[in-house]
Amino acid sequence: MLFRVFTVLAVLAVCVSTWIVSSPARRRQTPIDTKLTDLPGYYLKNAVLTDYDVAGNPSVRIEAERIDQIWHSSEVALYNIRVAYQSPNGQNWVMVGDVAHVQPGGKVVDVTGNVRLQGDAAGRGGAAVIHTDTLSYNVPDAVASTKSDVRIDFAQHTLTARGLNANLKERTMRLESKVNGRFHP
Repeated sequence: MLFRVFTVLAVLAVCVSTWIVSSPARRRQTPIDTKLTDLPGYYLKNAVLTDYDVAGNPSVRIEAERIDQIWHSSEVALYNIRVAYQSPNGQNWVMVGDVAHVQPGGKVVDVTGNVRLQGDAAGRGGAAVIHTDTLSYNVPDAVASTKSDVRIDFAQHTLTARGLNANLKERTMRLESKVNGRFHP
């Protein structure tokens, strides 16, 4: 009989101690208020981003060897990029550069380092190629602009200037200042 009482008391003690040890008050709490700066960033390799127009056709395609999140922000950096734009009238434009930053909201892409913007040469004597160090591309408006030095090569002709505003949808280009041209026969 004493053995049964001891067994019941032992089982009761194990139950009570298990309940106490596993109670929510004794569990180790992890901080829930994790800040954005405590979260890791992200990166992508050989990434392709495509934006579509209202009809569902591809309008902008961005290819990058690597995309990195700028340390704990909503800004991203793209390395060795190629941006292809298909205008509504069928004209193709390609922009390449070393590094690009996409501002929060994804509407403006700032490209730096060996930037080249080139339109296709369908039905023309050659494609115009724009060379500069920096270029900002407004994606919804399809406007490329810079305040840096610009060189435009078209067939055998060369134009240089400081500052450029190119509307890719309307196929217009405005050189800002210090315009100088060299036209070879």
